[in-house]
Amino acid sequence: MPIKNNYLELSKKFGGPYTLIKKGIKRGWIDSIIQGSDIGLSKAVEIAKILGVTAEELYTGKKTNETKEEVYSPEEQKYINKLIEILRGNEENKKITIKTNLDSLKRDVWEDYPGRIKQQKTNLKKLKPAQNSLANTS
Repeated sequence: MPIKNNYLELSKKFGGPYTLIKKGIKRGWIDSIIQGSDIGLSKAVEIAKILGVTAEELYTGKKTNETKEEVYSPEEQKYINKLIEILRGNEENKKITIKTNLDSLKRDVWEDYPGRIKQQKTNLKKLKPAQNSLANTS
């Protein structure tokens, strides 16, 4: 029954075993695991992918030495290296420029961005009602 224990442990970071239904794991698969049944390799691979581990880790509980390394084209790697050099450097203006450009391209907001504008909530209770210009014409 190691897959049951490993699945229960690995699913904790998602909120528990059945919370992964919304991520695509079928309820029947989860039930089979909880009952201690073998689910088959293809299902284990799919479940492991959702959990962010290998099927081997799901079955054995041991982390594999595999590191999933992304392969980039020479042009991509050239720009990745430039970005890393700027972001690790000491020139804050360049860091801010890079982050701003990336944010605008990806529409993301970096939590640590120093120039980030925080949206203020409008308190509608404190706003004065708009004066009706027609009411003042008589």
